[in-house]
Amino acid sequence: MSQEHQDADAEGPKPDPKNRAPVKVGRAILLLTVVAIAVAYAGISGRRHDGEKLKQWTDDQAIPTVALVLPQEGGGGREVVLPGNVEAFVSASIHGQTSGYVQEWRKDIGAQVHQGEVLAVVDTPELDQSIAVAQSELARSKANLALAKVTAVRWNSLRATGGVSQQAVDEKDADSSAREAEVEAAQSNVDRLKAQKGFANIVAPFDGVVTARNVDIGSLVKADSNDTAALFTVADIHKMRIYVPVPESYAASLKDGMKATLSLPEYPDRKFEATISTTSHAIDQKSRTLLVELIADNKDGALSPGAFARVHFDIPPDPNAMRLPASALLFRDNTLEVATVGLDNRIALKKVRIARDLGTEIEITGGLSVDERIVANPPDSIGDGEEVRVMEAGGEKTPGSSAQQRVEGTPAHPKTAEEMAQTGRDHGE
Repeated sequence: MSQEHQDADAEGPKPDPKNRAPVKVGRAILLLTVVAIAVAYAGISGRRHDGEKLKQWTDDQAIPTVALVLPQEGGGGREVVLPGNVEAFVSASIHGQTSGYVQEWRKDIGAQVHQGEVLAVVDTPELDQSIAVAQSELARSKANLALAKVTAVRWNSLRATGGVSQQAVDEKDADSSAREAEVEAAQSNVDRLKAQKGFANIVAPFDGVVTARNVDIGSLVKADSNDTAALFTVADIHKMRIYVPVPESYAASLKDGMKATLSLPEYPDRKFEATISTTSHAIDQKSRTLLVELIADNKDGALSPGAFARVHFDIPPDPNAMRLPASALLFRDNTLEVATVGLDNRIALKKVRIARDLGTEIEITGGLSVDERIVANPPDSIGDGEEVRVMEAGGEKTPGSSAQQRVEGTPAHPKTAEEMAQTGRDHGE
């Protein structure tokens, strides 16, 4: 065997080119399959990651962002302005005490009068006639008494001689006593009618001013009528009484002797001094107010009975009171609450009580401390234990919220549905 054949046998049989083609095709298919699986996995994984980011962003956006305020101490004294009614120190409505017709009136409204001064004169013809009849009855009773006394004396003298019985003498004595009683009764009747006649002069009961006159010459005056208007009204206005219904929340703050000032519409540039004289010491069940009486000097007569006044009270500050914006209040189930934020950024609802309404601010007592963090404008849906993010003064959100830490690195705006679909197509290519 030649050398060439020996070398060929040593190298072995050569592969057939026809058998190598299927191997290459299988490898290519396997490689494509692996690549397709990798691409599909990458697409699915990307979609899942984007979905998780979107869910985290949505959860994060569901946490409300709130601004905080700190309660302020009540501060200085409080001024409370309440409506008041000005009344005379003493006022009397004068009615007629005897029937008749007004003969004349001597004092008109605004007249200064003194005690006992005649305001009007009533003509009483019927009363005058009654007095004349009573005086006649008195004269007759006196005459009968005189006769009875003489008769009794005579019969007593006859009894001494035995000319009459003791029974007859006793009867004459009794008749004399009866006649004497008749005289006293007739005299009392005359005195009563004369006293009633004295009321024909309508007089002032005290020094003051006539504030009303409801009679004129010829007006009928009825003594037994209670539903007629007063003939005159006289008021003592050297001092004035001011009555103020004070809400129950301020009742404990007002004490006897406290000073107040009055302002009246007719004197816009003037203030009147007044002092609390007394209170009713009882809360009215209908209005839930305490009636307070003040006294004010009125030497110049500037204050008029029936006037309206705005009464300014200076109430000492409440050391336990705090001020908040009115927008921080929550009205729920007939109770007032505020939403406070704890160190864990969770809401705690606390009940409060309004001590004073200042318009844009309110003054509350109880339930809060000065270091509380209070939500300035809590939404109506906020609940106890709810997680929030706190907005600082510069408009930035405070870190530390667990939800915020979870989504740290999340884009400011989530991908839209179209962008998510495009991402999936990119991963699937």
